This record gives sequence, C-alpha cells and structure tokens, in this order.
Amino acid sequence: MRYFPILGELFSSDSILFLFIGLVAAVLIGFKLKNVKTWRDCLLASLLAYACCEALSNMHTNYMLELILLIVGSAAIGCFLGFLIRPILLPIKR
Repeated sequence: MRYFPILGELFSSDSILFLFIGLVAAVLIGFKLKNVKTWRDCLLASLLAYACCEALSNMHTNYMLELILLIVGSAAIGCFLGFLIRPILLPIKR
C-alpha cells in the first residue's frame, strides 16, 4: 500500500497541468457563487473527490483506472485550492 500516490506523482511529472486546470475552473466557478454555503459545499465536494481518488488508487486494478484517478485527483486538488483562494480574490474583483 502506497501512501498518497496522487500527491506524490503530482510534482514528479506533468500532472501538475491538471492541478492548474482545476484551479482555474474553481476560481471561475467561485466568482459565480453567491452563497457561502454553496461555496463550502463545493470546497467539501472537491476534497471528498480527492480523498476518494486517493483511496481508490491504492487498489491496483489496471493502469487505465489509475491514470484516470490521477487526472481526476489532480484536478480535485486544484479545485480545492481554487475554492480556498476564493475569499482572497473576491474582494479584489469587487
């Protein structure tokens, strides 16, 4: 069992591009959100998506599934970071 394989792979390969894609998507979505409760739900959903991808990537089935989990998990980390920086960027937008 490996610990945090997606996080370990993130900075050792080109999968950081998926983190940036998720970050940009979350920032754009975050500007559209009006309600703080919705923002918190999106933050929690992206964290849960990452946790599920980490848990599933520890079960070795085939390489295609691991590749998909790496892409989705990296984008979920980016979304989590994007929703985290939303409160900082929101006053700048106004």
